[in-house]
Amino acid sequence: MAVTSIWPIKGRFDQVITYVRNPEKTSEAFLPDMTALHAIRDVMEYTMDEVKTEKRSYVSGIGCTEETAAEKFMQTKRFWGKEDGRVCYHGYQSFREGEVTAEQAHQIGVALAKELWGDRFEVVVATHCNTNHYHNHFVINSVSYMDGRKFYNSREDYRRMREVSDRLCREAKLSVIDQAGARSKHYGEWRAEKNGLPTRRGSIRADIDRAIASATTERGFIQTMQAMGYVFKTRTSTGERLKYPALKPPGAKGFFRFHRLGEGYTLDEVMDRIYQNSRRQVPFPEAEQEAAERLRKEMRAHPMMKCKGLRALYFRYCYELHIIVKHPASVKRVSFLLREDVSKMERYIAQTRLLAREGIDTEIELKEFRRSLKERMKSLAEERSKLRNSLKSAVRAGSDSEVSALKAQIAQISGQIKTTRREVKLCDDIAQRSSQVSANLEHLDAQINEKENVQNEHIWRSSGSSREDVTQRR
Repeated sequence: MAVTSIWPIKGRFDQVITYVRNPEKTSEAFLPDMTALHAIRDVMEYTMDEVKTEKRSYVSGIGCTEETAAEKFMQTKRFWGKEDGRVCYHGYQSFREGEVTAEQAHQIGVALAKELWGDRFEVVVATHCNTNHYHNHFVINSVSYMDGRKFYNSREDYRRMREVSDRLCREAKLSVIDQAGARSKHYGEWRAEKNGLPTRRGSIRADIDRAIASATTERGFIQTMQAMGYVFKTRTSTGERLKYPALKPPGAKGFFRFHRLGEGYTLDEVMDRIYQNSRRQVPFPEAEQEAAERLRKEMRAHPMMKCKGLRALYFRYCYELHIIVKHPASVKRVSFLLREDVSKMERYIAQTRLLAREGIDTEIELKEFRRSLKERMKSLAEERSKLRNSLKSAVRAGSDSEVSALKAQIAQISGQIKTTRREVKLCDDIAQRSSQVSANLEHLDAQINEKENVQNEHIWRSSGSSREDVTQRR
């Protein structure tokens, strides 16, 4: 089963080539101040070293070699006088985990590139083996070396890419995705979903699911979504129903069409799910209620009125992330401003528990606690070293009982060192993130205040209009 997509790149194509040939580093971090051609050569030396390891990438060039890709791309553009605009196209082809070997994935990728673009465009094909899902990257020159025409990625081109990819997969006895209703995903969205990271569309789908679970009518669904800050666009200015209804999450610049959110999320499908609700359901999943209840118990053990500084900051942040919830049946959701940190929820829970347990309120107290942890680690490491020396003597003496006892002590101390090291890491994370947490909350408060001011102004104007009406009637 292969997932495919392709999109245009503006700016520097050498950075894209660098990335697809080197999965370990991004071009921006790896090539700070070098020219494109020198950068490509340096990366090639690095990549060839990686070929000796199991982490290598398979790289092939079509109409060029991996060493000359950047030069060939530029030569073609200069020859035809087309050096501006879209400089190249970046595509990918991903396979189901465990279904192909790296070599097989690369062969399919090269065959796909040759059939689709090889007779007119230079192409670099790289197979990345740094994840469990082997996947191919394609970098296609935007200008044809045959006739100077620019590559145009139409819907028909993408459809053909899918069809050829599916045919090659069938020939290789691989599974094929049912393309009914399929849509192209941007690589960033696909990569985030593959790595279990939150995406904007994923967050919208989660909010829709919550609203559906709490609604029994279309009006109730829309009101719930609006309470979360969403704006709907379902009709034209003349009142006609839009062909593609859309919604905009709080903080977003533009609207998202329902049918582009994925299978089961067209507006009609959403309404069908709402009408199937035979009773009002609690919108918070059971697992979330349990997590919230555990942290409410901790809150009762460490009341907010007694907290200040870092403890108060993290308790508030956990509340905004809805780890700590006053009303577990509420459908209020995490602000989009904080949505990125939802994926780090367990980390914030651990940090908050540490601050609460140790009663840490200030940065000075945090540094002092970290220092004590480092001293404890040093003491434990020295004790473990002595036990290991004793273990060597016991082994030489052939005392099995003493060997077993010493191994148990060493394992126990190793566990304590691991726990202490984890707490040191938590302290470092708190020191690093506390300023950003504070800034996020200030931004959130500003948004809340702005919303309240708008509501108050609306109430004031409404009451003013009523007073004017009363005066006129008199």
